Amino acid sequence: MLNQKESVFQAVLSVAGEFEGAVQLSKEQRSEVVDLVTASILSGDTEFSADAKAKHDTEQKVRTYCVGLVNNWLRKDTRLNGGEKYEAKNPGSRAGSTDPVVRELRKLLSHVDEEQQAVIQAEIDSRLAAVKEQKMSQAKKVINSDLIPDHLKHLVG
Repeated sequence: MLNQKESVFQAVLSVAGEFEGAVQLSKEQRSEVVDLVTASILSGDTEFSADAKAKHDTEQKVRTYCVGLVNNWLRKDTRLNGGEKYEAKNPGSRAGSTDPVVRELRKLLSHVDEEQQAVIQAEIDSRLAAVKEQKMSQAKKVINSDLIPDHLKHLVG
């Protein structure tokens, strides 16, 4: 069974043939690659998690998923993008996107003048720092000191 990255690579090779540098696909070729990857997922030749299968329960939903999948690997796979290491265009732009306070503050940001924007941006930055700190503290493992040998217990905080 192929992983999704390899499935996209194989589909691009079968459609575009051999190429040097970054692969350039026409609209028709890209559609053909998406069709091949979709068929591969539907036939079970390409990995697709049970959660993904439950979410994408029709052929059309799988195809829509594959459009994004192909676009993703055309950007990120160094065999397809000319050997370039992928870098996000706006790193950190999704930070805090799950926090409702940050979401609402960002909406408010577009409705005020420049002076107020600075105040709101400072609040957003403060909230993002708090969210990051909270995530870091949740990530710390609790150590059961009863299981640590006596000569190492002094290291447990």
